Amino acid sequence: MSCKLVSILFLSMATNLFGQEFFEDGSMKLSEISTDKKYGYEANPKWAVPVGKVANEYAYLKALQGPNKEKVQAQRISSCCEFESKASLFGMGLLDKWELTYEGLKKPVIVYLNSYSSETPKCINGFTFKTIDHVEKVQLFSADSIIKVTACSPTIYSVDDFLVKENFGELGKPTQNPAFAGGFDELKKYFQENPLTDEKAQKMVFRVSIAFLVTCDGKAGNFVIVTKGKGDLATYANQVLAIVNHMPQKWQPATVDGKPVDCYQVLSFTAVGGKLNNVSCR
Repeated sequence: MSCKLVSILFLSMATNLFGQEFFEDGSMKLSEISTDKKYGYEANPKWAVPVGKVANEYAYLKALQGPNKEKVQAQRISSCCEFESKASLFGMGLLDKWELTYEGLKKPVIVYLNSYSSETPKCINGFTFKTIDHVEKVQLFSADSIIKVTACSPTIYSVDDFLVKENFGELGKPTQNPAFAGGFDELKKYFQENPLTDEKAQKMVFRVSIAFLVTCDGKAGNFVIVTKGKGDLATYANQVLAIVNHMPQKWQPATVDGKPVDCYQVLSFTAVGGKLNNVSCR
């Protein structure tokens, strides 16, 4: 049975820009707190926090902590306050308006971020920022525990997937992709019966893709995470990797002109509330 595509949700992750540095969990490295009480609080590009790009807004907000190191919750409200910007494709930019809260705060705080300016951001007044001591380490699934398989020949094929191409390079496409024996619904049932047990993961919505090799004799192994994620997202992806690593070994190999071949396959998941109900493959 062919694999069905499902709707997916993407969570933006920050990337390096203008020399800005990030911690392992994706939060931006800040070095000082602004003494200007207008900084970040005024709906004006002169005072808005200059984060450099939209993706960096998440990294900046993730770096913020309350005055006593409380965890900050951020919710984007809208865009506003149009202004001229050479960094914008159309010559005009908008500020992004965010609402911040943390435990003990009586009233939410409104801040404005500027994704068109590349100055080094500072922590807004009234907040503190994350340091290396507050960064949670990624919990990896042991590489020694991953099932290892050996390709039947030097020529390896791949399903048509850009994530595989990014990780393994350009490979030939098989005539018939690898398929789960007994039908894909049976494989989905396995994942439905094996949800994530991490309480934090159960509160998240995220997407992860796992690539693996299906050999010419139907053995599956060499599992690897091919989506990019930092911090908690990387930890959750490793938890999904552990579940995939123990899935039933009931794969039928890919074929080229009727001959079984070695081929990379990809399983993609949208985890909602810890459940792996939304799974697809090529």
